[in-house]
Amino acid sequence: MEDQKTLIAGLLNICEQASSAILDVYQSADVQVREKSDNSPVTQADLAAHEIIKNALLELTPRIPQLSEEDSSITFNQRQDWSKFWCIDPLDGTKEFINRNDEFTINIALIENHQPVLGMVYVPVTGTAYWGGTKIGAWKKTKGMNPVHIRSRPLGEKLVVAASRRHGQDKNDKILKPILHHFRQISSKGIGSSLKMCLIAEGLADFYPRLFPTSEWDTAAGQAVVEAAGGRLVNAGNLEPLTYNEKESLENPFFFVCGDPQFPLEEIAKRR
Repeated sequence: MEDQKTLIAGLLNICEQASSAILDVYQSADVQVREKSDNSPVTQADLAAHEIIKNALLELTPRIPQLSEEDSSITFNQRQDWSKFWCIDPLDGTKEFINRNDEFTINIALIENHQPVLGMVYVPVTGTAYWGGTKIGAWKKTKGMNPVHIRSRPLGEKLVVAASRRHGQDKNDKILKPILHHFRQISSKGIGSSLKMCLIAEGLADFYPRLFPTSEWDTAAGQAVVEAAGGRLVNAGNLEPLTYNEKESLENPFFFVCGDPQFPLEEIAKRR
């Protein structure tokens, strides 16, 4: 069995390598964008990071298979019996990358028995890393500094909602109505990619409702970090933790992320 601390050291090195390749493209004058079959954008940075991560993980853990956003050749028949695998988004927030707002990440998670047990979210522009695991807790490392332990925060009178820059503010307002009476003040923080989950993990936000489509590689690493920090990432329908690689489609159900396990999700769910 792989030691989680040893794996994190390896993931940090891998993310730094992939980040260098991403930034080479990001800082160039010519970012080439094409559309994939699902109409989502992809750049040469996505593909370069994918190759670096794939090869480095093969060297770090040669017996663990990989599922990456940029490798569409793997079928459900091939992966349905995997008890353990890496779930990878080489560049989460490609639209943020294209718009050059710095809010994109590298996401790598280890899935065991359909659950994320270890994950890293890395921010190329700042060199900041978030990671968490079932045996090591949750951590944040700022470039040039030692890692610090992070925890999600308990609910107070002020609710901070992490919101997508691109999706769902109207829906967010609607689903918050049943719980408005719990709070004296509600504010919103808009940010791209899996950084919304990191805000919750480090206690800078309380709630992130996602009622627009995502894929499993978008959430796996963030879920590992949030859960290790004491929070929850759950299916918006049944309020159970998201699971991975249980069906042919890799699209997630809508979901909620909250920092305090006592967040009144049931009040929201019964009104949806």
